[in-house]
This record gives sequence, C-alpha cells and structure tokens, in this order.
Amino acid sequence: MTEYLKAAYRSTGKENIEALIEYLRKLGGKALTLACRRQNAFKIKWAKRDSKLLIRCHIQNAVEYLMSIKADCTPAQVKVLIADIAKYVAILDVNEDISFILISTNTLPSAVHFDVAKRLFYSHQIRPQNQNNYQTDLLTIYALRMSLESRVRGLLGIDYATSRGKSIGLATLIKVSKNLKSVSYTDDFRWTEIEWVNEWLNHYMHRHIRPYPWVIFQALETLQPFLGPIKPLQIEDRVVHSFYSATCVQDENEMAREIEHALKADYPEILIQWHSQREILKL
Repeated sequence: MTEYLKAAYRSTGKENIEALIEYLRKLGGKALTLACRRQNAFKIKWAKRDSKLLIRCHIQNAVEYLMSIKADCTPAQVKVLIADIAKYVAILDVNEDISFILISTNTLPSAVHFDVAKRLFYSHQIRPQNQNNYQTDLLTIYALRMSLESRVRGLLGIDYATSRGKSIGLATLIKVSKNLKSVSYTDDFRWTEIEWVNEWLNHYMHRHIRPYPWVIFQALETLQPFLGPIKPLQIEDRVVHSFYSATCVQDENEMAREIEHALKADYPEILIQWHSQREILKL
C-alpha cells in the first residue's frame, strides 16, 4: 500500500508535494497533447469507452496545475485537489491509500452564496473562513462567464440582439465571431477551445457544481490570450500595445455588414442594438 496522497494531504511541504507530482505524472501515463487534455477536461458528457482517457487527462491536468502553484500554494489548495483527484487515482492504482478522504457532496448551500453576495456588496470582502478555493471556485466560474460574454459582445460591437423577442445567446455570437473574414485573430487562442470553455462554464453555472481546480486553471489558460493583455503586436515598423491586440480589424463598416449578414442567415427578423465602440484593435 502506498500513501503519496495521504502524505501530501497531512503535510503540504515541498518534499511531499514534489513526490505527489512525480507519482501522478507516472500514473497519468504517456503525455497527452494540450488540446486533447483541454477537450476532455471541458467535456460535460462522454461515452463510457472514453472514461480511461478522461481520467488520464484529469490527472495530467492536475499535475500541470500543481506545478503552477507549488511554489506558494496553501494547504487548503493541496487538500482540495487531493480530495478531488482521489477517486481517479483509485481507478488506476488500487494500491494507493485513499481511505482517509471524506466524501463531499461538492456543493455549497444557497445561504453561503447569499452571504458572499451581501459581503461583496456591503464590505467588499467575504468571511475569512470562506476564503479558500472550495468556497470560492464557483464564484470564479460566474466571473469567467461574464468576462467571456463581455469580450465577445465587445468584439462584435453588439449591446444586445433579439429575434422575435428572444435574446441571441453567447454560443451563437461565438460562432459568428470565429467565422469573420474581416477580423484578423492572433494564433494565441483557438475559437474551438473557447466554445468548449463556454459550454463547460454554462454547465457548471446552471448546475451550481464546483468544478475541479485544475480544470478552472485550464479555463484561465485557454481564455488568457483572448481576454487578457497579450504580448505587444508588431505591425510593420511600429509596436502596438493594446488589451485587444488578439483581434484586429481594418474596416469596421465591412465588419458590421458581415456580422449582420451572418446573424440574418439564421435569424431573418433579428434586431441588433450596436455599441458605440468595439473592443478591437483598429489598424
């Protein structure tokens, strides 16, 4: 019987965490591509035949997440990860002891969410005992979903769009965005991965389930090139610094016509309220 998880759970010192990382790395098997790991991490349904691949992706993603936080992680972060990964470890290694893990429903009472909302509004903070990733990871999901929708609508320059009184959803707006010919996108992000993340975010938001921390890590890494500041962009003889340099346009009027044409193809009666300006780099 081995006790890599138990040792790191009880003492989150550098030696135990490094031993845990090495154990999980071996357990995860041959390195999978990042695209494969992300695609499976963001899946909200899968066939039984894909279960082993899914488990390997979770373990390899957990290793990457642990590597990213090991220098300054908190005991709570390590304990939550171990509690989450234990069920997958048990499937691949029957000799690893996970009997010390207490089973959790992985959900928080609505009263906790309401308390957090009140404290964020009135005092701009939450209770000290709630300041850990078990309590706040779900809040991260809400913030990420809002950020993604804000960025896509900002890129398109759409305040809102409706058809027969119904709002056009983010999935449709992402589909339109990825096919625009009038916009130049950097190679740092993939629209397909953003679609995976959006579907995953919606699933966890509406079910009020706390996602695995290593999948939240992958969501942040996936969205960073699209949502966050990226490296300066070289345009001919000048260097451009912009929050929006991942998305560039030459002719905004042509872009607006292309967006409207794409939306009307699926929603002939669409009504579009445009923003006064776009979140896009104008060349």
